[in-house]
Amino acid sequence: MSTHHPAPRLYGDDFRERPQDAYARLRAAGPVAWAEITEGVYALVVTSWTAARALLADPDFTRDPGHWSAVAENRIPAELAFMVVPGVQHAEGRVHERLRRALEECLAGIDVHEIRARVHRDSRMLIHRFAARGHADLMREYAEPIVALAFTELLGCPPGTADPLSSAVHTLTSAAPDATLGWTDLAGILRDTVAAKRRAPGTDLTSFLLAHPAALSDQEAVGLLASLIVLGVAPTAAWIGSTLHALLTEPAYASRLVGGAVTLRTAMNETLSLRCPVANSSVHYARRPKTVYGVQVPLGVPVLVSHAATGLDPGRPGRGDALDRSHLAWSAGMHRCPAPGLATSIAEAAIENAVDALWDLSAPVSTVAAKPGPFMHCPAHVGVLFSPLQERERNTPGELL
Repeated sequence: MSTHHPAPRLYGDDFRERPQDAYARLRAAGPVAWAEITEGVYALVVTSWTAARALLADPDFTRDPGHWSAVAENRIPAELAFMVVPGVQHAEGRVHERLRRALEECLAGIDVHEIRARVHRDSRMLIHRFAARGHADLMREYAEPIVALAFTELLGCPPGTADPLSSAVHTLTSAAPDATLGWTDLAGILRDTVAAKRRAPGTDLTSFLLAHPAALSDQEAVGLLASLIVLGVAPTAAWIGSTLHALLTEPAYASRLVGGAVTLRTAMNETLSLRCPVANSSVHYARRPKTVYGVQVPLGVPVLVSHAATGLDPGRPGRGDALDRSHLAWSAGMHRCPAPGLATSIAEAAIENAVDALWDLSAPVSTVAAKPGPFMHCPAHVGVLFSPLQERERNTPGELL
């Protein structure tokens, strides 16, 4: 990297508290610019919507992390383990087509209505744990566990794996110093699940994948499940937490929903559009030296699409409001998210239940630092106050709880 000024940091306390400052500096430097993604590790970051769409469809770039110089030199920073997690998101060519087809065809057999019913059931259970207190952290006590429960049930994981799975994903995607351990724990859970379903298949996604004509090996099945978990659990939990936080701290956002001007799903789309939970992901690597928007892209350097920054790009098409679906939260091209409907169903049911059950929610702190690391963007905590269970039982006999 050659630059006369220090590159913006996409980590640390300043970035957690004011990520928009880093994105403004990157955008001022051009559609593609250098950033530091952890101590001493630099990457190019795409903040332009137009440049991002072009990159996501450019055959001169690959998603294979084997092209990252840190992988070739066996010096991957532990906190960036998220970037090298095995899975279909890194596959190319016929291998990608085969794995992607298996995943999409098996996901098509999932009953979304049953998923929503499970989320409603699990949300009541989670809310009951803290309802008598009158206060809670809706990120750590609700959004993260509700999504982990939904995905472990979807995959047919052994009972009791939701909490360790949620912890592993949190460690991995928060770019924590022990992120490698997060991957080790997650891979162990998924290997156990695949082994159990080889012995006794059920009516779950893992069993469907193992029975698919693609004839997946155990390693391929674990990789596919890892893709779904890593790219599904953390972003969906962040989507729920960010939407609840906006509803509680942004009067204009909440009034449009309460007043009937927009539906909950439309409000959720606004979260994806303007507060994209997948902040800087879709990591690419140049297959050969290439110049992009005047910037030389060397071999071995990660190029991150900043979904958060592209959503705020003044040059983005569309109106940029709650109805605008031009955002890149689901990515684009051959690696576009394979399960937007699943994530939407889980998030919508979870948000509905929280708002209905805890009907007088308030957030005492309106500005909260985001989670650490460059990958996910959402409040680290969503602290809320509400009437304790006993008081609500007296005043609202028909209440959900």
